[in-house]
Amino acid sequence: MVTVGNQAQCPQCSRMGRIVWISQNGKTIGIQCSASHSLDSLPNSHGFARPPSKANKNSIFLVETESL
Repeated sequence: MVTVGNQAQCPQCSRMGRIVWISQNGKTIGIQCSASHSLDSLPNSHGFARPPSKANKNSIFLVETESL
């Protein structure tokens, strides 16, 4: 069973993060990772790629619990 405060693997860097949020239906969790992460460069509304974002610590990633 997944509970807030448990440890889980970060989906980006494979380090251990902490579960900080669980959806009401229990199918999605939020994992906070203490490593530095930057967001991928996604295309803007005109189709051009934006530059990658600045690296941030303590990022939170939403993960489907079926993939754990």
